[in-house]
Order: sequence, then C-alpha cells, then structure tokens
Amino acid sequence: MDAATRQHIEEAFLEVSRGATRKKLYGLRAEQDGELQLARLFRAIAVSEEAQALRLLFQLRGQTGKNEENCQLAFAEEIPELISRVEQAAETAEKSGERAMYSAFSQSAQVGRKHLILKKKLDKNRGLDTAYHVCTFCGFIMEGDAPDNCPICSAPASRFKKV
Repeated sequence: MDAATRQHIEEAFLEVSRGATRKKLYGLRAEQDGELQLARLFRAIAVSEEAQALRLLFQLRGQTGKNEENCQLAFAEEIPELISRVEQAAETAEKSGERAMYSAFSQSAQVGRKHLILKKKLDKNRGLDTAYHVCTFCGFIMEGDAPDNCPICSAPASRFKKV
C-alpha cells in the first residue's frame, strides 16, 4: 500500500471512530430531550460508523494475526502504551487544576491495568467460562455479576453492560 493511501485510511479511521462515539452522545442527548426517533437514528449511525471504522482498520493493519500475535500486540504493547499516555495526561490535568479530567484520566489508567489483570487471570484459567460486565461510564470490566457500584467511578449496577 502506498504511503498516501495509508495516510488517508488512518485519517478516515480516526475520524469515523470519533464520529461514532459522538453520535452515541448525540443519541443520549436526543433521548434525554424526548426525541426518541432522533435518538434511534443517532444510535444507528453510530453502529454504521463503527462498522466503517472496523473495515478501515482491517485495511490498515491487514488481517488480524493469530491469537498469540494479537495478544502480544494488545497486552504487551497497545494497552500498556495507552496506560502510559493517560497517566501522563492525568499528571498534566492535575498540575493545571483540572480535577474532572484528572479523575477521568486516572480512572482510564486503572481500567487499563484491570484489562492486563484479566488477561493474566485468563492465562491461568484457560477453561474459564464467565461473563463480563462493562461499566458504560468508565469502562471498568467486572467478571461474573455486575457489582452494586463500580469500584472505579461509583456508577450503579444499571450502568453495566453484560458481554
């Protein structure tokens, strides 16, 4: 793939990914305002844009590797890099007195560390068959049943989505 095409794919992937997340937020706002059909449309567009982003990512990276390669990328490179970035962002936010962003970045780092712990647990228990519940506010993942409140952000059990 030539460099210009790759750059276009990377830019499109980032924009479509961001767009999908924004459409989810727009849908939440529309629902809060009682515009249920508009909320549905925004959610449908979000799903559409997520599909587009996934398609672009496949083109950008090629096909996914074997599980061993994917695990190496995710758990040894991508997640630790993200943890490092959000920890740096938390430090910056704390120094500038932005408490809400400090909290968000710190929570993201905690969530990333939990992802690494879950992988180690899975490695020790290959036959593990459990559901995961994801906090839709901070991203924390709980094995088994959803907690009464998220241990990271204190969101109620109703904010957890079963995976």
